[in-house]
Amino acid sequence: MMQNHPHDLEKHLLFARHPAAWKMIAPHVRIKTCHKEDAVLHHGDAASALWIVLSGWVKLARQTPDGKETITGLCTHGDVFGEAALFPHASYPYNADVLGHSAELASIPANIIRDAVGHDSALSATVMSLLNERTSQAQLKLEHMSTLSASQRLGCFLLRLCYMQAGGAKTLQIPVEKHVLAAYLGMKPETLSRSQQQLKPLGIAVSGAEIEIESIEKLRDFVCNSCSESGACDVEAAS
Repeated sequence: MMQNHPHDLEKHLLFARHPAAWKMIAPHVRIKTCHKEDAVLHHGDAASALWIVLSGWVKLARQTPDGKETITGLCTHGDVFGEAALFPHASYPYNADVLGHSAELASIPANIIRDAVGHDSALSATVMSLLNERTSQAQLKLEHMSTLSASQRLGCFLLRLCYMQAGGAKTLQIPVEKHVLAAYLGMKPETLSRSQQQLKPLGIAVSGAEIEIESIEKLRDFVCNSCSESGACDVEAAS
């Protein structure tokens, strides 16, 4: 289902400081409500739109011909994907599928976002910053695979969930299925289960999809002291 854009989309990081660019883009933005396992885009398709997640979760993944899947990203509220649309004649480098019950997504046609970037140097700088952040996140994830234990990688994900919720909520709902989370964190489901047990001494209790965190500070110390971004990561602000 497609509909006009919500009024507050103009407050998104991409547009908040660029009202002239937003005025140019706004008439072309469309909102799409997708449901669980709906395919938003396919690896190799022409990059026809830039996407913004308004609610819900989207999985970005690549798949080999023999069926092996690598999850390259989990996107939620405010996240941008389909950034290949910023470049002419580009193709999407991954599949994007909806997780959970549903997701609400905003799409901007590729030619519209490219025209806006071409006409507004400040918006171009914002887009370049976005791309740089995406590259930095990918590099950090690679680092974590070799420098953090499985339980630390899980702990980092939990800290990120805390940070995303106002006030640093200490009761969390795992928003994706456990096998998806395990794959995203680079481990098998049974390793994820063991990692949950290993976090218990830090005061973390798991009951199904619900997680209670007794002390975010203890979890932060356990995770962040082994990360090169320690002291410069927004996630450490969770409290």
